[in-house]
Amino acid sequence: MVTKASIFIKEKTGIEKFDIAVLGGSGIKLDKVFTEIPYSQIPQMPIPFVPGHSGTLKILEVGKKKVLFFEGRFHYYEDREDWELRFIPELSAKLGVKLFISTCASGAISRKAAQSEIGVIVDHINLLGRNPLVGLIKSYGDKVFINGKEIYDRKVSDLFLRKGIELGLSISPVVLASVLGPNYETFAEIRFLEVAGTDVVSMSSIPEILSAKFYGMKVAALTVITNDTLKLQTTHEEVLNISSQRSMKLSKLLWKTIHSLELS
Repeated sequence: MVTKASIFIKEKTGIEKFDIAVLGGSGIKLDKVFTEIPYSQIPQMPIPFVPGHSGTLKILEVGKKKVLFFEGRFHYYEDREDWELRFIPELSAKLGVKLFISTCASGAISRKAAQSEIGVIVDHINLLGRNPLVGLIKSYGDKVFINGKEIYDRKVSDLFLRKGIELGLSISPVVLASVLGPNYETFAEIRFLEVAGTDVVSMSSIPEILSAKFYGMKVAALTVITNDTLKLQTTHEEVLNISSQRSMKLSKLLWKTIHSLELS
């Protein structure tokens, strides 16, 4: 599915192999870009429907590391198929990526998260009712049985936390729950998520994270915490505004951490 897309990107950029892929969530942007490719130009690549997801692949160089930044993702609540959720991780793996970094906007469930601006995702609870790896056993066999306890790379996660503290960011390790959406949570759902051990809740990330691990990449994940779920009024516009404001801090964290990374 991604072969034509990977050939196109290699020809367009003149780069045969990339080191890191970053997937941007709602309103999240990165600067210092030297090449931009609209998703619409990439063969067979889906196009985002959600405001705040521009649908642009941006090529960056951080030190000597070649970085793919996907500005825009796909969600199950858009009525997407599994292959569409797998597309970006599969394409990244096809382009030689060793580390896949997912980012998203999320709402705070725990009081620890409510006092933080950025979370380093160290574990998750999949409440989407969907898994993008379903059905792949017919082609891949027991490779689909990835170990959920080994998804997030501890060294990279710890490095994000250390660099965040060095930058003076309000940052903490968090457990992410992903729900289908597109509605925001009820009070009863918030209480349920808190009892379950959730720090932040989103409508994305876990499908790409599972896919990235399946395709053999190291995985790390960050979230911009945009709102307190206990607040009565929450709108997508508010989420986008706060995500955009805090994305500069996330950009600095990504830049500093990627500079320091040693990829084996």
